[in-house]
Amino acid sequence: MNKIAVVCDTSLLLYLGRIHKAELLTSLYERVYVPKQVVSELDAGRLLRGDTIDPRQISGISIISVSQKKIDALPPKHLGIGEKSVISYTLNNKEYLAGIDDHVARVLAEQLGIKVIGIIGILLKAKNKGFVSQINPLLKAVRIQGFHIAEDLYEEALCLAGER
Repeated sequence: MNKIAVVCDTSLLLYLGRIHKAELLTSLYERVYVPKQVVSELDAGRLLRGDTIDPRQISGISIISVSQKKIDALPPKHLGIGEKSVISYTLNNKEYLAGIDDHVARVLAEQLGIKVIGIIGILLKAKNKGFVSQINPLLKAVRIQGFHIAEDLYEEALCLAGER
């Protein structure tokens, strides 16, 4: 287990939840944090699709508060409140990973010196640690659920996993 924490954005939880692999987060990381803003986005999503994950129901996940003042201090970018809250929290806790997939959010986080990981990184880490035997079926499953993965990134992930 890594002795670090991951702070999760909506898409990471949403898609891991939809493929029934959210427990990978608590298996791979000592601490898993979810900002209240992300919980609110998932709650709204549950109104549209009842099987949307509720992080309050997952043992080992801690819900955290992120002040609006700290969120507002971020450079202006077209990001959702969940992404902003993750970046804001990890900016003040740089030893933590930001669990985000949105490209613009990832670029901003990296520019601010924040380490990021997304769903592909989580799945690769899970395979390397022996929590999953293959990532290809999981990548296919998240695609079916609506998660966009560029074909070159998909192929690179399979190569890194030793599945090509």
